[in-house]
Amino acid sequence: MAIILLDTKIINRIAAGEVIERPASVVKELVENAIDAGSSEIEIKIESGGRNLITVTDDGNGIEKDDLELAFMRHATSKLSDSELIEIKHLGFRGEALPSIAAVSRMKLSSKASGAKEAWSIRYEGGEKIREITPYSLLQGTYIEVRDLFFATPNRLKFLKTERAETQSIVDIV
Repeated sequence: MAIILLDTKIINRIAAGEVIERPASVVKELVENAIDAGSSEIEIKIESGGRNLITVTDDGNGIEKDDLELAFMRHATSKLSDSELIEIKHLGFRGEALPSIAAVSRMKLSSKASGAKEAWSIRYEGGEKIREITPYSLLQGTYIEVRDLFFATPNRLKFLKTERAETQSIVDIV
């Protein structure tokens, strides 16, 4: 068999499997992002053990409109510079969480940065942007909605535990 280069979309879905193994992985990554953003309040909602829906809302620093698309690019981060490699002070810093989650789900990210007049929202499905940045109503911080986790990689669904077990894994992480 000949050696071929994998399509970028396939590469991203494979890489997502290294970061996002189950619904609890999504919650962990999003909560860590909220903590790193200086949030004092974080609200988590799930349906069907996180398979159908996970939402995380925080009151942190938020994301600037011009950074929304960049947040979905691999290895793009606001948490680490070259000089910080010696002493990492953030929970997440690799720039893998959002693009990995977006690669395997239907994802909406809405955010209002500190001092901004408006909030903005963007949607991704299977790693592809499906809606341009649009205005959104949000007081402060970030709202992330993850629907249909692993719809883009249906084989991953076979490895999930029962709804109850996945819910308990999320509770244990929080």
